[in-house]
Amino acid sequence: MHPHHSPDCNCYEVDSQTKQKQLLIALLLVGGFAIVELTVGLSIHSLALLAESGHLVSDCLALLLALLATRITQSPPTWGWLGVNEVAIKENHSVETWAALINGLGLVVVALLIAWEAVSRLQIDAVEIASKPMLITAIVGLVVNGINISLLHQGSDHDLNLRGAFLHVVADALGAIGVIVAAIAITIWHWSWADGAISLVISGLIIVSAIPLINQSWKTLQAIAP
Repeated sequence: MHPHHSPDCNCYEVDSQTKQKQLLIALLLVGGFAIVELTVGLSIHSLALLAESGHLVSDCLALLLALLATRITQSPPTWGWLGVNEVAIKENHSVETWAALINGLGLVVVALLIAWEAVSRLQIDAVEIASKPMLITAIVGLVVNGINISLLHQGSDHDLNLRGAFLHVVADALGAIGVIVAAIAITIWHWSWADGAISLVISGLIIVSAIPLINQSWKTLQAIAP
């Protein structure tokens, strides 16, 4: 099956097989680059890169959760009675909505951890950071996130589970841009504090992106509750 246009909105509905493929590719890209960012972040003492790598790890869990939820709902049981089919569809929708809600809450937790570490970093003496490897890694990260954004955007307008995964990679892209800005500030003006400051900004952006998802997921769960 292929994505098809929904007559009720200006968006495209994505079938289960396509959605699983989207999520799996994104999971592999994010997981691979998380290792790269962690390695570089540890070697050059960059909190912003370490924060981003931690966010990527949380994204791996979020993408895996979204993938499993999609897999579970791939083949809803049908026994020929309309009432039974409605119950099955309702349960499947609930599974994916719960996955979206958990992903949203996970984003908030990660953001708070990043903010805590950033504040701690700003209160201690500046740490020397190799800005060029930081900049190169962040640029590569932005490219990877750009691929994932393009991949997951299709169908995210109406699918809460897919939107949760999509918002994770958007937050990653914002984080990568923040790291690029910090690396440039450190290179040109030697502002080592920019590493921690940008991490705070990243955490704020993550929370802002997560709140609408949490709110809509919760309302949807209340609406489909028996």
